Amino acid sequence: MQRVIDDVLGPLLQKDESSIELLDVGEDEVVVRVTGRAAFGVGAEFVRSGVIEPALRKVVGKDCTIRIEKAIPKVKRRG
Repeated sequence: MQRVIDDVLGPLLQKDESSIELLDVGEDEVVVRVTGRAAFGVGAEFVRSGVIEPALRKVVGKDCTIRIEKAIPKVKRRG
């Protein structure tokens, strides 16, 4: 699971100013957190349902629940 995130999804999402983090792996549920455009961008729903979920599903199978949490971006303070 972590290998798919580190080697496939992470680099792919970084190109779109996003990131993904594995939060929890249980017997019947996997929880990841996405930030950036993958969380709140125009095509975010497609990225989550059409890219992230299918990639994770290949590892965990069809019977496992995949929960994708959206992290609210931190505001950069002006110096």
